[in-house]
Order: sequence, then C-alpha cells, then structure tokens
Amino acid sequence: MKYTYGKTACEATDAANVRGVLVSTADGYCFRVYDNSGDFIDYQLLHDDLEVTIDSSALASFYQNDDIAVLDHSPAVLGLKPAIYIA
Repeated sequence: MKYTYGKTACEATDAANVRGVLVSTADGYCFRVYDNSGDFIDYQLLHDDLEVTIDSSALASFYQNDDIAVLDHSPAVLGLKPAIYIA
C-alpha cells in the first residue's frame, strides 16, 4: 500500500524481522538490505529509537574506558594485541 511520506507517495513495507547491515557512509549511517541475488538497497536512517540486536557472527566488540565508549570490529578482526600494564 502507498502512503504519503513527506511530499511524495511511497510504498510502505513492514520492516519487522528484516536482516540488514549498518553501513558507515560519508553522510552518517544507512541500513543496507541485501536480496537473494546480492543486490541491495541502502535505507537512510530516520527512526529515532530503533532496537538493534547484534548477531553472534558479527565479529563485533565494545571498547570502553574513562574517555571512550565504542562499538567496532572484534580484536581478532582488527589485529589488536592485549594491553600490557606496568605498575
């Protein structure tokens, strides 16, 4: 079904249970959804409180200290070495 979105008519499709990837671009982030042939659509993110679950195969890790809180690739992907603390 089409709805008036902004100033134009758009087809609205339920996004529930759609798997995609957050992709960093020069303009921020988009939500990339692939079809079975490998083609994709990049959706601009305008939703203000979308819940996201990180898949166990995403190879992602949180990094945090007193100055930063970052979500990035896992230490293995980035080739990080354990920090050495000298007392």
